[in-house]
Order: sequence, then C-alpha cells, then structure tokens
Amino acid sequence: MLTLLRRAEDLLIQVLRLVLLAFSVFVIVGMGNWLWDHYQPKKLDAALATPTALNWKDAPYDLKFMEDETGRDLSSLSNSTPLEKHLADPALRPDFQKADGLLRGFIYKDTAVRKRIEQENSSQGLEPIHPLLKGDAIPSADEVNRQIKMREARENACCDKDAADAAAAEVDAAWTARRITLTREERLARAAAQAADDAAAAIAAEAMNELLTDAVNLASEINDRAQAAEMEHGEGAYAAYIKGLPAALQAVLGNEKLAKKLQQQPAAQIVSTLLTNYTLSFDRTAMKIRGDNPDAEKWDFLGIDTAFATMLISSLVMVMMVLVMIRIERHMRSTSAQAGQKS
Repeated sequence: MLTLLRRAEDLLIQVLRLVLLAFSVFVIVGMGNWLWDHYQPKKLDAALATPTALNWKDAPYDLKFMEDETGRDLSSLSNSTPLEKHLADPALRPDFQKADGLLRGFIYKDTAVRKRIEQENSSQGLEPIHPLLKGDAIPSADEVNRQIKMREARENACCDKDAADAAAAEVDAAWTARRITLTREERLARAAAQAADDAAAAIAAEAMNELLTDAVNLASEINDRAQAAEMEHGEGAYAAYIKGLPAALQAVLGNEKLAKKLQQQPAAQIVSTLLTNYTLSFDRTAMKIRGDNPDAEKWDFLGIDTAFATMLISSLVMVMMVLVMIRIERHMRSTSAQAGQKS
C-alpha cells in the first residue's frame, strides 16, 4: 500500500512539474507576442475599416449626460466676466499693465529688427495697447461699457449687408458725379485704366491679407489663458494667474541667453511660448497647493508596464516553483533510496 502511495505521489509531482513548465513557456511566449504586437507598426483592422451598421432600435440614449454637460457649459458662460471689466479692476489693472509693458517693451526693444522679423514671418506684430490700460487713472464705468459695446460691434461686423450696400451706393454716387464732366472718349479711357488699377489693387490687397497673420491682442491673449486657468482650478485662479504673470515674465526676459533667442522669433510666437509655459508652471503650482508632487514619477497601473511586470514576475515564480519541485523530488528519491538500503 505504501509503495502504491509513493508511486501516486511521484506521478503527481511529475504531472505538476510538466503543467508548471508548460504554463511557464505559455506565459513567456505570450509576453513575447504582446511585446511584438505593441512595438510593431499598427495596421488598420479590417473590421474597423468597414464598420457594420448598429442596431439603434432600442438604443439607451444617455440624455442625462447631455443635460449635465449643457448645464456646465452654460454655467461657465454665465460666470464669465468681460475682458474690459477685468482691465478696469483696481486689483488686477496694475498687473495687466505691467505684464503688457514687459512683453511690449521686450518685443519692440529694437524696432528696425522687429520690423524685419515680422516681415520675414508675414506677421503684423502686436495690436496697440488696449485703451483701458492707458494712464494711471481707473477708467469710469461708462468708458468700460463703451469699450464693451465697441468690441461686440467689431465681433459682429462680419458680412454686414447694410453697411456693404451703403458703401457701394456712396462709391456709385461719387463715380456718377465725376463722369458727368468727362467726354465720351475720356470716360472710356479713364474707365478702362481705373478698372485695371482697381483690379490689380484688389488682387494685391487680397493676397497680402491672406498671407499676413493677425496682429496679437496682448490683453485678450492673457485674459483667455487666465479664464482657462479659472475653469481648471476654480475660483480665485484668474486673479492668481494675472498677479503671478509679471514676475514670471521678468524671470524669463531677464535671462540673457533666453532673451537673445526669443528676440529672433515673431511677436505671435513669443507671446504664445511665454504664456503657454507660464500656464504649465501655474498648473504645477496648483498641484503643489493641492499636496501633489508634479515631479514624482507615477506608475500607470492600467498600462502595459504593469501587465508586462506582472507576467514577467509570474513566469519567474513558476520557474522557481519547478526548480523547487525538482529539488524536493530529488530529496524524496534520495531519502527513499536510503530507507530501502537500511531495510
């Protein structure tokens, strides 16, 4: 009976060892396959290339999601303060003026060089300083409202049919009054020449307008970034963004090595680079305030790194178990042989 049990035990160990070895090989092959598929160029799946029609008859429409998202969008729009009111805010106006002055003074430090750089890059530099940032006196509420109405009028002036018709009628009336004093021959000659000049001027102006990029509105650019920061980090972030900007600009523009390279860029690129990097720095500051460490390396537990490490450790454990089984089997055989010799 004892011999039968030992044989059953030997058979069980052999089977277990074979299973573990087979499973170890399976894990290693699967891991290699996974790595090969992950790093080789991706090919478009045929099923994705030719999508099949979905059954929309009983589709569970997520209407609550749309309702919630619309509420959030409207909430952010309703809470948005016009740029002009921020520029006239006594708490923010000095920082707006300082940031505007730092950027404007740096960009136009050498006007001749700046003109050449902007021409080479088909750009127009900066727009004039915003009227509400001029002078030391706080703008009146009436002036702020006037600037808001002017901005809204400019934004809504595109494709105004009445204005276009009025301008066309004015040109037509002037042309008719001028034509009365001319002889027939003069009218024909001057009309042909004028038409050619007008066509050439129109083509040149249109080509120039298409090539040139818009001038940068500094106040608007800063305001847009600050509003995005407030949407991301909550109340108080707008004021913090504006108040921290002048010191950040001074740190970068005071670096001679960086300033020299920045001066070689067009105004739009300078503004975009500095404000983008300051926004990233502001986000890092917000993380530190929340108690997070932006420089700490975070492990992606749902990524391929975790899966690869898990499979590798599992395969190593299986191999180790196989080796332990072999040693146990060898020890058991040695003990069994010694016991047989003694008997």
